[in-house]
Amino acid sequence: MYKNNRREQLYKAAFRLFLTRQYDSVSISDIEKEANMTRGAITYYAGSKLNLFHEVVKHYLVDKQNLKHKITSTSFESLLDFINKYVDGCPHTMAGICSIMSEVPVCNVSRYYISLILEISSYFPDLHESYLENRNKELAIWIAQINKAIENKEIKNDIDIVNTAKHFICIFYGQAYLDSLSMGLNTVELRSQMVSLYKLLKI
Repeated sequence: MYKNNRREQLYKAAFRLFLTRQYDSVSISDIEKEANMTRGAITYYAGSKLNLFHEVVKHYLVDKQNLKHKITSTSFESLLDFINKYVDGCPHTMAGICSIMSEVPVCNVSRYYISLILEISSYFPDLHESYLENRNKELAIWIAQINKAIENKEIKNDIDIVNTAKHFICIFYGQAYLDSLSMGLNTVELRSQMVSLYKLLKI
């Protein structure tokens, strides 16, 4: 995403502001102060506040949610193996954001993260569409893994495959939302719930 350290400095600073405050309440002056850069430098690297918002949100919120950034493996021994690698990959996304927001408690970072998702769904339809596109790609990957598990006689074959895939995804989003109200995503609980569903499906 970044071509040099100055751009990275700007984008990280801007993301800290957009994550903790509504878009309309962040001014160019705020960005100047947070990034320790002049208005001319901000214009040079980002063009405008709106373009800067789109760039940082697309990188940190949309692209980072792509499953390929969460799971480094491309093949899995079983559906259970996929579940475990999925859960193992979840902390990486939040870790990257928490490193930018090092002075903010993890629970608050999770809360800000969900608030920003709600903001883009309400006011930035193009970013929201990109976010939903990632969700659909993730659903397709879950469906493929469940189909493979059925073919390998790992799980029952009389299940609703699409809804089962959606159940796994909803476990993640439900847990992420609930934990945003406390201490941030609890991967132990996430794994426990996903494995419990898996056990119901297992032959």
